[in-house]
Amino acid sequence: MPDAYTLQARRLPVAAVALPPGVLAGAGIITPSGLGAAAGVVLAVIAAVAGQLGRDKGKRLECALWASWGGAPTLRRMRFRDASGAERMARLHARIEKITGDPLPTAAEEAADPEGADERYKEATARIRALSYDKDRFPLLFAENVNYGMRRNLLGLRREGIAFAVLTVLAGGLLLGFAHGTLSGRAGRFGPGVGVALVALVFWIAVVRPGWVRLTAEAYAVQFIGAIDVLGAG
Repeated sequence: MPDAYTLQARRLPVAAVALPPGVLAGAGIITPSGLGAAAGVVLAVIAAVAGQLGRDKGKRLECALWASWGGAPTLRRMRFRDASGAERMARLHARIEKITGDPLPTAAEEAADPEGADERYKEATARIRALSYDKDRFPLLFAENVNYGMRRNLLGLRREGIAFAVLTVLAGGLLLGFAHGTLSGRAGRFGPGVGVALVALVFWIAVVRPGWVRLTAEAYAVQFIGAIDVLGAG
């Protein structure tokens, strides 16, 4: 059975893309002419195929997102240049060094070679992440990772989500006007699909934005620092 990450971060974004045409297809199946079923099923299949690219697209845009934020949230929390106090950062570095056994850059070393320091921070981040995969021991970290993965992949599918919502509205409008049956009957069959598509369109345009993804990325980084304390305590 798929775990929570697979269901929420990988499959839910696909379902969000496929939902509007899927609702239209479900309603159209009961039409005598089968026109609604044909239109809805075609849209649903295309949306599902496009949705398989969601994770890949999410990962591809990740680097651009991090660059626009000044670096990955976990990375920024290891830098002296992004810290509110050098002593506080030095204490964090000491806790990380206790876990990994490898020294991290000092403030002077980071200032002299920021890129080299970032590479060492990334290595330490990867090692800490590998040690904190246990979702029973780090439930909040796992939960925020799921939230971030879901929102990132939704952003990766934003263009497809908008496109299929618009297509569903157009297809539903044609079915409302020209499908078999009375106007009230057509409205009962195809109105829900059009309504869901309109709500989805608002969601994709107004909600699924980089700032929405960043909220969960920052929340994950907070829990990541908390995991360092847990690991350091043994």
